[in-house]
Amino acid sequence: MEPIDAAASIGELVSWLCLVPGIPALLAAWLLRVRDGGWSEVEIIVVRAGERAVARWYAGGGFHERRLSRSEGMRLAGDGAHVAHVSERDPSRMRLPGHPPAQRMLLVIGAVLTAAGLVGFALSLLPLLA
Repeated sequence: MEPIDAAASIGELVSWLCLVPGIPALLAAWLLRVRDGGWSEVEIIVVRAGERAVARWYAGGGFHERRLSRSEGMRLAGDGAHVAHVSERDPSRMRLPGHPPAQRMLLVIGAVLTAAGLVGFALSLLPLLA
């Protein structure tokens, strides 16, 4: 077996092992983003209520508030004004900047696997070009 044929065989194996889960992971991330809907940027005010912090904001013609989790409270340096995102479908849903962890995880894993699969596919084409 020639070295170029061995590289092509390995490339084909990598393309099958990476593209098969990579493309569905990218599709799942895209579907989660579409289902999540649009988010608009708003200014929130963080106030301390005992041990926990409470975020308050005005959106969709109403005043909303919710308690922040401990991790969210630590992300926001202190009391005062901060920027957050509010769901356009339900203004009472607020999140800090960034996408949800599951969505980010699927997007990163899907992108890495798809990129590796495309490199493997290119390697599998080497015997045709030589």
